[in-house]
Amino acid sequence: MEHSPDGKAYLVAHGSDLKFYPVKPENFAHNSWITGDQIYLIRVTPSPETINDPGAYEFYAGKDADGNPIWTGDFSKIAPLLEWQNNMGCVTVTYNAPLGRYFMAVTDGRDTCSEMNTYILESESLTGEWKLVTYMRSFCEQAFFVNFPTKFISPDGRKMIMCYSANFAPQANGHALRSNPPESSPGMVMTEIELLER
Repeated sequence: MEHSPDGKAYLVAHGSDLKFYPVKPENFAHNSWITGDQIYLIRVTPSPETINDPGAYEFYAGKDADGNPIWTGDFSKIAPLLEWQNNMGCVTVTYNAPLGRYFMAVTDGRDTCSEMNTYILESESLTGEWKLVTYMRSFCEQAFFVNFPTKFISPDGRKMIMCYSANFAPQANGHALRSNPPESSPGMVMTEIELLER
């Protein structure tokens, strides 16, 4: 909570919307533990009572005509923060205080057990605009739960530790995954990355 913009705790989650699948409403869309179509943002003023009270949460509901975020307590009015059909999934966001930027890591889990794509976005605000930093096709080849622990951000913000797990299904699609970087494994992997100027 040290760098919360307003004293609230923010949470991100991935999900899907049946609007992409109108023919078969029984289809639960592109939605699993690692796949989705949208990213959602919710917030709560934290306390022991409010954290466990669904009625205390507010949901991001898009932006008004002036570009200001809209927050609502009505879950039916929730709107995606980001949307990319069949290309989103497990999501984390980390605030890099020295750079004054939020970094979002998204895993596109594809079919949930073969190669997975990972991409990183950055923004000055939790509600965006979000910009692509890098897109890593088949990273590791099957990285998941990608995040940047704040404890391991350098004083200038240029170096961060990327934490992830990888390759839980090493024979996916009938071939052995390559584990690139080579230390990638189903355990907790921590790899230093450096942010470069463009």
